Amino acid sequence: MAKRTYKKHFVIFNNGGVISATTPKDWARSHREFFKNKDFSDDKNAPTVDVIEKVLVKKLNFNKITNNEVVICYDYISL
Repeated sequence: MAKRTYKKHFVIFNNGGVISATTPKDWARSHREFFKNKDFSDDKNAPTVDVIEKVLVKKLNFNKITNNEVVICYDYISL
C-alpha cells in the first residue's frame, strides 16, 4: 500500500445541531471574521491550512488529532 504524500485535513463541528465535516479552507471561508487580512480572492489571499488550524486550536480550543494519513480538528465540547 502506497503512503500518502500529503495528509487529508478535516474540521468537524456542530453546525446548529448537525455534526458537520469540511476542509479547513471551506471552514475558513465561512468564518472570515477570524482572517480579516485575507479576502479569499485566490490562494495568495487565503490563509494556509496551518494558519487555519492554529486559529481552530489556539483561539477556538478545538482538539487536533493526526496520524500518517489524516489531520482532524474538532470541537469536542460542542459535539
